[in-house]
Amino acid sequence: MSQNQNEPRAQAYDETIKNLEHKDCQALASLAIPNIDEADEVVLSLYELSMADMKKPDYLAKIKLNGESFLLHMEFESSYRSNLEMQRRMIRYFANLYWNETLPIKQVLVILKKPKLKKISSGVELIILGDNVLNYSYQVIKLYEMDKYQTLKEKAAALYPLRIFMLHPNESELEHVQECLETTEKLADPDLYFLTVECSKKLFGLEIIEKITKEALYMSSALYKSPFEAGKEEGIAIGKKEGKAEGKEEGKAEGKAEGKIELVEKLLTKKFGILPDQIRKKIGAADNYRLNLIVENVFDLNSLAEVEKYLP
Repeated sequence: MSQNQNEPRAQAYDETIKNLEHKDCQALASLAIPNIDEADEVVLSLYELSMADMKKPDYLAKIKLNGESFLLHMEFESSYRSNLEMQRRMIRYFANLYWNETLPIKQVLVILKKPKLKKISSGVELIILGDNVLNYSYQVIKLYEMDKYQTLKEKAAALYPLRIFMLHPNESELEHVQECLETTEKLADPDLYFLTVECSKKLFGLEIIEKITKEALYMSSALYKSPFEAGKEEGIAIGKKEGKAEGKEEGKAEGKAEGKIELVEKLLTKKFGILPDQIRKKIGAADNYRLNLIVENVFDLNSLAEVEKYLP
């Protein structure tokens, strides 16, 4: 397996956080606010940034707790490289929110994986000619230093997939992953099992988890099935753009083909990371029969070399 296939995709972690916050935004907030269950209100905010070069906040919720109303903004970082870079990012989020919102803002940085830096910054202090011109801070939570078994005691199921990043000092990587999978397996929601598998795959590589993943449970998740449905819907939607009867039929056929190509690209990107241009071109040139074979066998494919066997 090549290095790029084992390399964690930042968007994979982003997708995990988005799914978890929609499942239980209050549970996710408990990382920063332990007594969040006492809150009168926790409402997820789908905030659009006015800055084109900045992505949406990973987590933003309006909270009312102990008589105080405020915004909770959390960023989840898997590859922390620079204090200065992170300070600037957090300040830009703060400035944008402060400009557009009336509520006070509590900011939290959640670091998933232990960085190489020894000291992690939690803000900026600027003093010029003896004057304190800026005193800005945010809370830092190091997920990799948290006790994964304490999370079980708190019974916040939406946090269980994030346990994969937490401390496991007396367990090997295999034992750790297996325990995390077994924990989510007992839950009624297969999506949490799916997300645990995905985080494990990106963090530890396919070699560790491919033998212990329960395929039937993994594939029963709506998150596993959704690309299939998305591909179908997108194909039909593209097809409906044509106007007249004959054009409609041609448009539907073309739309379904484009939808199937996009579906295959999504599935393979989800499994192997960003696809090389050569692979994408071959997918675009493949007929429906070949594309269907890839969709049907995607879970058994272990490398892009195996994918190419199905392509022209």
